[in-house]
Amino acid sequence: MRLLLGATIPFLLSVLIASGGNSRTDLAVARIPARNVAQVSALFPAFPAFPALDEGDNLRAYVERARSYLDDPRAMYYVSQALEECYAWGAAPDDDDIYAGVDVISRVDLQEAKRSWAAQALAAPCRGLERYSIDPREILALLEGAAQQGEPHARAHTLIFRDVAAPKSDVIPSLPDLLATGDPQVVRDVGAFLTRGEVSMRYGEEEIDAPVAAIAWELAACDMGYPCGPMSRIVLTVCAYRGYCDDYLYDNAIARDEGPNRMAQAQRLRGDLVHALRRQDWSWLGLAG
Repeated sequence: MRLLLGATIPFLLSVLIASGGNSRTDLAVARIPARNVAQVSALFPAFPAFPALDEGDNLRAYVERARSYLDDPRAMYYVSQALEECYAWGAAPDDDDIYAGVDVISRVDLQEAKRSWAAQALAAPCRGLERYSIDPREILALLEGAAQQGEPHARAHTLIFRDVAAPKSDVIPSLPDLLATGDPQVVRDVGAFLTRGEVSMRYGEEEIDAPVAAIAWELAACDMGYPCGPMSRIVLTVCAYRGYCDDYLYDNAIARDEGPNRMAQAQRLRGDLVHALRRQDWSWLGLAG
């Protein structure tokens, strides 16, 4: 099954955690999100509105401001996301010259120069919060701590770390409440969880290949507000990882890896998913008890 970019970082972290990675976190420490996260819906009034972080903000500075909020489950979630992003993109001291080969454009392949620039743009918010200082086990601990206190983003994101062989039926009853927030990050994570490890998915009376459904869930999250446009981190990631640097919308970029029929099916399902999510049609989504 196609590994969507949204699941790449959690997947790598789960491997590192399982292997007992010996990274360290010097902060008690660098803590908060590298993603735009929408306000939690009124379904979860118990959680105060912790200041959100815009894409591109300096994470280290934001982390410093977050130190006195670390007993707040929303802050714990944001911290885990900052660490997750910077574990992926925060350079170590020895990596400083990795993307320095764009000084003489005539000697550098233009596409590689674009990939280097995208990687630098992704790493820029992590200045002062380098990869070598982050323990991936702390990311999971913060995420689980926030989830145990009921923080909805964290509850959705921890689903990505579940053993793929664990029965989904154990958590299906909790998903409607999460999706009812309408939060695009929650939609993205729940969709990735539902489609992972599956061959096909049923929506209403139609059977859909799981890889097609996985694409559709990602695109539905874009439609519901997840940043997927020009210069968004997800589009920069496609450029840096795959070299697709001339597409300025996420769906255009991922279409390069999919056949036209599959992409057309995903685009149609995308609209149906958004409609069902906004109607809270859990039966059509296969989530009714």
